[in-house]
Amino acid sequence: MAQADNKENQTFDLDSERVGGVYAKALLGASEASGDTDVVIEELSSLVHDVFDKSPELEKWIGSMRLSHEQRLPVIDKAFAGKMNPTLLTFLKVLSRKDRIDCLRAIEHSARQLYNDLRGKLEVHLKTAEPMTAEVIDTVTNALVANLGHEVDLKTSVDPNIIGGLVIRIGDTVIDGSVANQLEQLRRKTLKSSQRQAKDALDRFTATDDE
Repeated sequence: MAQADNKENQTFDLDSERVGGVYAKALLGASEASGDTDVVIEELSSLVHDVFDKSPELEKWIGSMRLSHEQRLPVIDKAFAGKMNPTLLTFLKVLSRKDRIDCLRAIEHSARQLYNDLRGKLEVHLKTAEPMTAEVIDTVTNALVANLGHEVDLKTSVDPNIIGGLVIRIGDTVIDGSVANQLEQLRRKTLKSSQRQAKDALDRFTATDDE
């Protein structure tokens, strides 16, 4: 039963990713035509990460397949009309009509990647043990730009399990500078050293017996 559930979830995720890519391209095309891409991307990101992350009930409700477009439309207008870029507002209504608002997170992710490619930016994920201040984020961003030679789209997250330091991921490359990682490396080195010392002692003992 669990295997069937996993297969269904995987299919759903792949479908969301595919749909996200298709609609993200459409959104970028419309926003580039209107010259609003920078604003649209930021507002879409804010909708997903600021509004929906803080109000998961709203995200679940507005993306429900049980609602018709006619039921969603007044809510979308009341919540976002006059507060959101017109291109993005129109896009949300299109998603509602197509029953695809539930794919909005996948769309935001794909749109951000397309935007970064378009602007020549690198998406960098930075994980720290504690939240960083805006000043520290600016300092880290400037350092990354100077070292990478590219504009950076910095995504931050917090994971107390890394103990301290930071972990940076750029595409498939991970730079782990956390204290936890350093301790693990030290543990492995110590273990290898102990094993080597034990083997040397055993070799000497064996050699003595032979004599």
